[in-house]
This record gives sequence, structure tokens and C-alpha cells, in this order.
Amino acid sequence: MSDKRNVYYSDPLAYLIAERLHLSPITTGLFSIPFVTALYLLTALVSNTLWSIPRQVGLLQDWIPWVAAILVSPVVLGYYLWSFQAINNVIQNLIASDVVEIDELEIEKIVAELYSERWRNLLALSSAIGFSIFVFATQTRLDKSWTGSGLLPNLSVTLATFIVVYAGSKLVLNQISNIQILHRILRRKQLNLNPLHPDRCGGLRPLSDYSIKTAYLVAILGAWVGIVGYQIITQGSNQDYWYVGLTVVLYVSISVACFFGPLLTAHRGMQKAKESLLHDISQQFWADYSQIRNSLNEDAEILKKKTEKIRELRAFYTITDEFPVWPFDIQTFRRYLLTIPTPFLAPLFGLLQKYSEILLK
Repeated sequence: MSDKRNVYYSDPLAYLIAERLHLSPITTGLFSIPFVTALYLLTALVSNTLWSIPRQVGLLQDWIPWVAAILVSPVVLGYYLWSFQAINNVIQNLIASDVVEIDELEIEKIVAELYSERWRNLLALSSAIGFSIFVFATQTRLDKSWTGSGLLPNLSVTLATFIVVYAGSKLVLNQISNIQILHRILRRKQLNLNPLHPDRCGGLRPLSDYSIKTAYLVAILGAWVGIVGYQIITQGSNQDYWYVGLTVVLYVSISVACFFGPLLTAHRGMQKAKESLLHDISQQFWADYSQIRNSLNEDAEILKKKTEKIRELRAFYTITDEFPVWPFDIQTFRRYLLTIPTPFLAPLFGLLQKYSEILLK
């Protein structure tokens, strides 16, 4: 899009970061590390919870806040800012591939329309508030965690959670909007597929790359959710186990939607283009076959030539039938499958740890 602010204006946080502070997604993620780290350290110093004492876990003895500060926060915030312009990169790459003709003025209008809907900010804000309340309420019961050692640590983690969940919610909403944009663009377009394209996706590798990037993000978020589930299983109450089951269902649903959503927009077009080619070949095959059947008394040499054309049409049909109908290859799909188990590892380890302790007792 010619004017990036058309997208950034729709979100106050993104506008502040990108337009006022002029930070890139990578820089935003990196800057979040010292910011969150300083917040936690200052809170620990003020509340005297830097080091562990009896019945209180210190910040320096709890690894979970550091995972949030060093891994989760920068990834979510970086991806959050990236998501506002990701669709532009995908579309530009599609235009360069010559697979589909796209009107850029039409795209800018669609993007501005979808990203300017006010309910998006309200929904992201509501999600952040609701999840932060849940975190604040449950962290006090974690007796082996720094966040359960006092009010100030709990408040600092809740504040960081609010920002990350807001960015993560907006990231998911941007992903939904991007899928809608791709659907509106590709649903009525004729795709000029190249089955021998070196990207092994018929020339639609930009969609595959976009999908796997969002799948990686969801896997990282899933890993963090799994760590929270590990905390609840090993330190919390059995009454909070519902959270683990709910987040697993949500994770799988979001992961599948984020990976296959952008691909579905092209899948229908690829399948339609393939079926159209197969239909043309079958029509020509039937016409030639009918001609041969009606002229069986002709010269053998003439029949041989017509029969040879029938064989060539059958071979051509087989080749066309092997055209791809999904814009991804086996390697990409295999990488996606490897991301799915990510959030299950920490809760599974927590269950094994807890029940091992029960058996030993």
C-alpha cells in the first residue's frame, strides 16, 4: 500500500510505535526485553522480592518471568507490528509472481475498510482486560512463583500480560482481516498456475511463507500458554485445570485457522483452474474418441494416428491431474506439523511431575 499509515492509524499502540517512535518490528521486539526486564527488577527491588526467602520465591530464582521477558514479549510485540504490513508484502509478491492480476487501488480500499473497524480495538481491549483479571486472580495462589510472593510482583506481571495479550489479540484479528483481504482478492480471479514453478507451489509460495510464519508465532504463544498451564498444574488448584483444557482447544483451533486460512483463499482458485483444464482435455478426448468410433472402417494408418492422439490426450490428462491444488509443498506442511505439539509439552511434563510426587509420597 502506498500509505502505511492507513493501517497504523487504526490502532493507537501500533501508531505510537511505528509512526511516532519509528520502530521496526524487530526493533520493537528487542526494545521490549530491557523494558520488561527493568519493570520486573524494579518491582522486585521495591517489594524486596529479588531473592528467595522462606515461603517466598524471589525473581532471580523463578525462571518463568524471564521466559516471558526474553522470549514471549519480544516475539508477540514484533509479530504484532509486522502483522499490519504483512498482507502488503504478500500481495506485492503475488503481483511479482504473475500468477494473478491484482488492482492495487482495489486492495488499498479493502484494507482500509477492514482495518478501520472500531470493534477490533474494543475486542482486543476486552480480551486483554479479561485475561489480565484471570492472571491477577490465579497468580496469588501460586506459592512457588515470584508472582505469588506479593501484590507488586503480581501487578507487574499483570501489566505485562495486559500489553502482550492486547498485542496478541490484535495480531489474531489482523490475521483474520488478512485472510478476508486475500479471499476478496482471489475469489473471483483467474489463477495462471505454473505447475513446474521452482517454488513447488504453482507460483504461490508467498501464501505458503506467510502461513508458516503465522504458524511459528502461534507455536511460540502456545509454548507460553503451556508454561502457564505447567504452573497451574504443579502449583495451583485443581479447580483451575479447566484453563489448561480450554487453552489447548483454542490453540489447536487458532493454529489450524492461521495456517490453512490464507491457503484456502488460493486453494479454491487452484482447484477451479485445474478442473477447468481437465474438463477441456476430457471434452477433446471424447470428441476424438467419438470420431474414431464413427470411422472404424477407415484406413488403418489413419486410425493409428487418431488413436495415438487419444493416448497423448490421456497422458496429458494424467500430467494435468498432478497439478498442485494447495499453495504449499511437503516440506512446509511437515514444518507446520512439528509446531502443533509445542504447547502440550510443558503441561504434560507438569502432570508427570505432579503424579510422580504423589506416587512417591
